[in-house]
Amino acid sequence: MTTPSLHLRDRQVLAFKHVMEIGTVSGAARRMLIAQPGVTRLLKQLEHDVGFTLFERVRGRLVPTPEARLFHREVQRMWNGMEHLRETARRISGREVGGLRISAMPLLGITFLPDVLAAFAPYHPDARLELATFRSEQVVEDVITQRCDMGFAIVAEADDRVDSEVFSLGSLCALPRHHPLAGHETIEVDDLDNQTLISFEPQDPLRLDLEKLMETRGIKPKNYLEVSLALQAVRLVRQGVGIAIIDPISAKVFEGEELILRPFKPALSENFALLTTRDQPISKLAKDFIILFREHFKQASVFSNWTDNA
Repeated sequence: MTTPSLHLRDRQVLAFKHVMEIGTVSGAARRMLIAQPGVTRLLKQLEHDVGFTLFERVRGRLVPTPEARLFHREVQRMWNGMEHLRETARRISGREVGGLRISAMPLLGITFLPDVLAAFAPYHPDARLELATFRSEQVVEDVITQRCDMGFAIVAEADDRVDSEVFSLGSLCALPRHHPLAGHETIEVDDLDNQTLISFEPQDPLRLDLEKLMETRGIKPKNYLEVSLALQAVRLVRQGVGIAIIDPISAKVFEGEELILRPFKPALSENFALLTTRDQPISKLAKDFIILFREHFKQASVFSNWTDNA
């Protein structure tokens, strides 16, 4: 035989595969919808390219050589791999598989995004979904270094390494049910005077805006109790420790019998951004999640105008 060529052709390999499985050239020809001499020609070309004999005639029948049997095992393994690859491509196209890694600040990562994921997961049962919660600085770093597919963070300024979609949250006042202000339909900044105020850390944008507003009006709370998370603030409010100005997403999650929520005036807003890597196209899975996130966020934002009339 001649020196083997590296240019194996798909139809040559396919003809060989069919002859090995069916046992006859005529059967392979019918499966390939070509004439029998066409299959014979493809087999001869393949023998030339691989450099060894594939079949011998024994009493009028084609018998595979030992080399052909070894070659067929590799062809079968390759073919199974290609079928798996085709199926994977189909499922990805149908948004059935893939992975989605989300990095989020606690405001969304602890309460809101798990609810969105719960609505998202049944439609993508084979997808690997990951949600991690970090401070905003770490979220931004995760997006830039592509350790996640998308991130949700409070960002102070634009970064040209990421694409961002900005969302704005309003504010509500959370009060213990028996608090003197619970009878008000709306809580105004003047009502915070001489109250125990549960606030977030000094660098929190909502706290900064609230403090500027109170300073302008000359409002002085009796004292401050500082926390990091809305969950902590709400638990303290429920215990009657004080009142808190929180976002409507957290308010919606934590509303209950022990908590009164009232619109806060003048309205304060807190912005956060949905971040994706600028130089990396997002997957169909990620696009689907973003669409669902927008829908859920729109519903939650309406809650900022909600008033408890109980």
